[in-house]
Amino acid sequence: MNQFSSASNDPPFELNFSDACGVKGANGILKCGTIAENIKNCQKLGKKVFLSLGGGTGSYGFKSKEDGEAFADTLWNYFGAGKGVSTEDRPFGDSIVDGFDFDIEMGGNKGYAALANKLRTLYAEDPSKTYYISAAPQCPYPDASIGDMLANAQVDYAFVQFYNNACSVQGKFNWDTWAKKAAVGKNKDMKIFLGLPGSETSGANYIDLDTLGKAVNGPIAKNNANFGGVMLWDASSSYENEGYVPGVAKIIGSPGAANAAGSRQVVLNGNLSSASEASHSETPEAVAYSAASPSAPSDVVYYDAQEYTTPATESANTITDEPTVLPDTSSVPSDLTTLLTVYTSAAGDVFKRSNSLGHKHHQH
Repeated sequence: MNQFSSASNDPPFELNFSDACGVKGANGILKCGTIAENIKNCQKLGKKVFLSLGGGTGSYGFKSKEDGEAFADTLWNYFGAGKGVSTEDRPFGDSIVDGFDFDIEMGGNKGYAALANKLRTLYAEDPSKTYYISAAPQCPYPDASIGDMLANAQVDYAFVQFYNNACSVQGKFNWDTWAKKAAVGKNKDMKIFLGLPGSETSGANYIDLDTLGKAVNGPIAKNNANFGGVMLWDASSSYENEGYVPGVAKIIGSPGAANAAGSRQVVLNGNLSSASEASHSETPEAVAYSAASPSAPSDVVYYDAQEYTTPATESANTITDEPTVLPDTSSVPSDLTTLLTVYTSAAGDVFKRSNSLGHKHHQH
């Protein structure tokens, strides 16, 4: 969702899923039947699905706290378990997302804490499931766009961008600041991810595996109670950077990184736009691998709209444009460990992000 400002607008928001969804309903809002089906199939497998708000391009922002609170009702009714909008008018029909991700990069910081807090109140209306809130701040603390939200709302995951900034790993690295602030924030269990470029072409402040190892087993190991893992921007360049992803997975599974409870995760964020075996159209997904399986990338079958790990006896890195809808649970391998997409928490949950594709997410 890369356009929003007031719940009173008509329509109240605009979505951008590139060619994954392009048909609008009578209310002027996209109707995304394939994504809706994908959401349900992901959830049948215990996977969590988030809707991403904001991005590097678009038009969004609130003028007041009241605007943010009112927009929470809009999000809940159109994408959550709210009853204020008919199923026909909802972009994903009767499918319900598991949370919202705040990738706020412009338009000021007004209203986002109020939006997140109101969402928490609305979440309580549906005790049948757990709902989440995540954010993608810049590493300068506090973040100019969502620092207020991080300080005044309960956020589950922070994918901190330690790149394209002076506070990068090899610069004035401020991991300690983020770790200490998280420990005294509204959610003392908020997981912080070390955001890095996946290759030298992905952004400034790329670091090699040796430098990453020293950071993870050095300053991060000293303050790692809230360490969730590593986030890489972006998926395509990370894959092309041979050996980097499994190398990162091995590092975050090392003794220094594993002192705190919970497994560490490698998160590949962004679009899968190409691969060595075949051309691969852009998708709004990213991929998460467990640190416990550093060789996971070699055991993954990629699909245009889905992804899941396969037994070692099945072919690896096979790429196809079909199917575009996630399979029913009956057709998924019994040893499935990762499903299409995206953010994996230290507890092992996998989240699918529906990002807007009109921009480079996390680029500044």
